[in-house]
Amino acid sequence: MDKVELLAPAGNYETMIGAFNAGADAVYLGGRGFGARAFADNFTDEEVIKAIRYAHLIGKKIYLTVNTLLKEKEIPAFIDFFAQFAYAGLDGAIIQDLGIFRIIRETFPWVELHVSTQMTITGNAGASLLMELGASRVVPARELSLDEIRQIHDNCKFPDGHSIEIEAFIHGAMCYCYSGACLFSSMVGERSGNRGRCAQPCRLPYRTSKNTEYYALSLKDMCMFDRIPELIEAGIDSFKIEGRMKKPEYAAGVTSIYRKLIDNYYDQKSSAKPFEPGKIQIKATSVDKRILASLYLRSETGEGYYFKHNGADMVTLNSPAYNGSDDAVLCDIRNKYLNGEKKLPVFLNCKLMAGKEAELSLRLEKCAEIDENLSITAIGEIVQTAQKRPMSATDIEKQLSKFGNTHFELVDKKIEIDTDNIFIPNKALNELRRNAVCLLEDEICKFRGYSNEYQKKESKSDKSGSLTPKKNEGFLISVLTKAQLEEAVRYSEESENVNAIYIDSRIVLLNDELHLSSKCRNYISLPYITRDENFIDCRKEIKSLLDIAESKDYDGVLVRNLEQLSIIKEYKFKKEIITDYGLYIWNHEALSSYCEVLKDLSFAGFNLPLELNHHEAEDLLSCLCEEKTISIDADQKISVGTMIYGRVPMMLTANCIKNTLKGCTGDRGKAINYENDKLIDRTGRILPVTCDCFHCYNIIWNSVPVSLFKKIHKLKSIASKYYVIYRLDFTTEKSEEVRDVLFAYNSLFFAAESDKNKYENILSAKDYTTGHFERSAD
Repeated sequence: MDKVELLAPAGNYETMIGAFNAGADAVYLGGRGFGARAFADNFTDEEVIKAIRYAHLIGKKIYLTVNTLLKEKEIPAFIDFFAQFAYAGLDGAIIQDLGIFRIIRETFPWVELHVSTQMTITGNAGASLLMELGASRVVPARELSLDEIRQIHDNCKFPDGHSIEIEAFIHGAMCYCYSGACLFSSMVGERSGNRGRCAQPCRLPYRTSKNTEYYALSLKDMCMFDRIPELIEAGIDSFKIEGRMKKPEYAAGVTSIYRKLIDNYYDQKSSAKPFEPGKIQIKATSVDKRILASLYLRSETGEGYYFKHNGADMVTLNSPAYNGSDDAVLCDIRNKYLNGEKKLPVFLNCKLMAGKEAELSLRLEKCAEIDENLSITAIGEIVQTAQKRPMSATDIEKQLSKFGNTHFELVDKKIEIDTDNIFIPNKALNELRRNAVCLLEDEICKFRGYSNEYQKKESKSDKSGSLTPKKNEGFLISVLTKAQLEEAVRYSEESENVNAIYIDSRIVLLNDELHLSSKCRNYISLPYITRDENFIDCRKEIKSLLDIAESKDYDGVLVRNLEQLSIIKEYKFKKEIITDYGLYIWNHEALSSYCEVLKDLSFAGFNLPLELNHHEAEDLLSCLCEEKTISIDADQKISVGTMIYGRVPMMLTANCIKNTLKGCTGDRGKAINYENDKLIDRTGRILPVTCDCFHCYNIIWNSVPVSLFKKIHKLKSIASKYYVIYRLDFTTEKSEEVRDVLFAYNSLFFAAESDKNKYENILSAKDYTTGHFERSAD
């Protein structure tokens, strides 16, 4: 891009028009499905198509948000939904689900693939992986610093040398959790952020052991108006304004301020001789700041994570409420920008000669939207000699001048008639005018590089192989502490019902010699978040863990993010690779994407997402046995894990509860051990918090574990058909709790029927949830 793109939100058609009038280069919008803002007004299908046409006529772009996760049975509906916009010339799709990514890439290859911030891309390794799969743009995690964004720009380049496009937020509300990794609303409020229905529990008050309540999870709104030069010079290609749920005045007003600041930067850059990066200074005026403060910002604003990793000053501890809006400001914005679509000026020339076909030419006059004279000629019916009343020039002008419902404004006209005795029906004149308008629209779109015809591309996927579940008896056991590991190993050596143990990487790095189980498989669980920051080299850390896995008695690794997956691929890891539930596989197309990424490696299994109910999981699992659906190179078997016990990691956060409320430990990048903390919500429920000081992130766990001991019959039915392995996750449990849970579940699944009541009573004595096992994540 020659200049940074200004990308505005549009919750409805009026908002889109206002944003374009205020200077947006593109807008992102959602249709009536498959987007991450289910409660926005959103566009009807007809409005999306109309928006695409209008945007292309005035030299703008439309990006459709399809940034949710797709259930297996929704695939046909999604294809039908998306196809109409793709064939209308949609510029790009903003995507979270690798299944949706693959569907669009294979079926609608002319639509640009933009990776949503919901994919949690935290570095250039993950961005490179998506670029290789076909992404042209990435929206990194909002937690990245400007230096990390610069690394993506500098290191992710296509063969022709240009970098992958980077779209980054510059204004608006901030999520506390890494986007796409948040299950808080889903687990507590039954409204999934991954399905566009977040209930925003992060905006509620919480406390620690003290009685004082704080809004400890509510980040200040981002406002980057004084940092424009730094953001541009770091390599950001598109400045994104948050706010599809907000009013038209918000989108137009915020867009107008940033439009002015961006133009100011380029004006200064063009006049600087020579130009020196870092020398241009752009500051918002006091009037600009007052306008922005009047447009639905929270009481405090900040600069997000661009210049710091975390801190209490980033959080709205005392109130997450919005400032009141200023009616005078709103009225002024409405009068300036919310006054309808722009009209392109045209000159009309009509020739009506008796006995010949009617001709109507339209010429687009040069204007701000397009600096070019474009013209077309439409041909109509044969002009007749009048038998009764001939048509006057006034009659003809009246019919041909009706441009009110088009994108054009008639600025001048010329009517050529060879005789005063002609006749052509008004219906024919109206049809001639309409055809001419369509032809001119097509000519403008063609001039801007848009095709009028898009051809369906046959998929190149190799579907000759089959991917089937691998039958494995016993449990998967995941542990977070060494004491939990010791119990898991002891249990595995006493019982035949353990398939594998997932061992947290902290345990591995803290202990040179670990006693591993010789009776089951052992995998290293990689960290939840992988970033390269000034205090830690995570790429080096992941490679050292891969070295350990290959050189010692480990069978492979459990992978938790796309950054790790890319490093593993680059490393050419020789042992088994299993993806965790946070690498979402909701549909067979997503599974095919992971098979594609790992086709030269040992992709040994995946874990079912925590938000699929058992019916939806079965829909996915049934596809594993259908050769036609999974695209791989050769026949292979794969293990499938499903969590039946364990606390759900509801939030992974760059901000730190301990740092915010008590002060930093000072162990960032140093101490490998975990710190423990807690939050207490308004109902008194305690949310355990694991502070990973080494990587400087928090894991906020659910107040109670998922426990499916009352669903044994349904679980066994699923496992018998699809060979699913039961997974037990231990997080905050002490040794004796681990032992109790292991023996209880072992007895429920494998012991005599007479003993089961005893163990059900043991598990029933503790609070628990059944999660999404029987309820859908909608």
